[in-house]
Amino acid sequence: MKPRLLSVLHYSPPMHGASKVGDFIKNSEKLNSEFECYYIKIKSSSSIDEIGKVSFKKIYLVLELFFRVLWALIIFRPNIIYFTASTRGVAFYRDVILSTLWKLYSKLTTVDIFYHYHTKGINKFVSSSSKALTLTRFFLNDINLVILSPMLEDDFRRVKTYKNVYYLPNGVETDIDEKAFTKIVEKRYSNLDTLNVLYLSNMIKSKGYFKVLQLASKTKDSQVHYHFAGGWQKDEDKEEFFQFIKDENLEDVVTFHGFVGGDEKQELFSNAHFFIFPTRYENEAFPLSILEAFSYGLPVLVTDEGSIPFIVDKKSGVILKDDNDLFEGFQKLKEAFINKETAAYCRQCYFDKYSLEQFERNLVALLKMEK
Repeated sequence: MKPRLLSVLHYSPPMHGASKVGDFIKNSEKLNSEFECYYIKIKSSSSIDEIGKVSFKKIYLVLELFFRVLWALIIFRPNIIYFTASTRGVAFYRDVILSTLWKLYSKLTTVDIFYHYHTKGINKFVSSSSKALTLTRFFLNDINLVILSPMLEDDFRRVKTYKNVYYLPNGVETDIDEKAFTKIVEKRYSNLDTLNVLYLSNMIKSKGYFKVLQLASKTKDSQVHYHFAGGWQKDEDKEEFFQFIKDENLEDVVTFHGFVGGDEKQELFSNAHFFIFPTRYENEAFPLSILEAFSYGLPVLVTDEGSIPFIVDKKSGVILKDDNDLFEGFQKLKEAFINKETAAYCRQCYFDKYSLEQFERNLVALLKMEK
């Protein structure tokens, strides 16, 4: 008989890093063939701007989730539990409540429990109070910890109650085959009169979009065009963004595309010369947008946040220790990385480490606890 796998996880909507990974896990043919699978969605926010806010709707959804998990444990009786864990806030306390169910279940039968963290912030949370530390140690007690890279393990240095730690780098899907990639590269480097710079992520200020906008102001007399794509978290940020464009006369230098997907997203990546992401978002762990950029052969200009130095090396982009050095990083990348050789290298990095097929193989091996 196949092992029975209960997955309690995020999947879209809303669209963010964890939900993208959840979408793939839920639809993975290999996972569904290797295991008898039962999926439960963690429903809390229906859009990006609802994340982190408390409402009666969310309280109801927590209760609903609790009873759905209880029902699955009684009826489905899993051998393996995979759970997308939160680091702090209301979601953490929800997770602690849910964990009591499978902790009791584990007293009655043998079960392997995996907590997959798609973000960071555990150390900051447990340092805030003794209660947070005690609850986190209880929550992580006797489970298998899954993190995105070795660079994130230090975040758990004060909570060592877990059994094992596994590293599972994210993966993303490529929308283009090799024939299409060759055409994209030929078109990209056939005309370098104007460089297209792409920022594609949620429009959260700490993710660096405003730093990129300030860079656009510095380079507005050069042949550089900046493309921004993503959903807004705050209306005041949106107003500030467009007011800056107006005040600095950047209407011909900057294009905002909003939230994109499908063909529009593919076109932005295809037409870009490099990807820029100077994030200082406190929970930034393993940005999928960088992996997507690699799949299109795009070098990147990024900060050293989270696992980014694990993803990007000296041949695939420029990593900044200080996001105030964005202009200097821009000049370095423009001079040394805008070429076909770099494009081929970035594309190969994607296939070697960050394709969905590689992620799928790694996940199945991990859940089977294969060495």
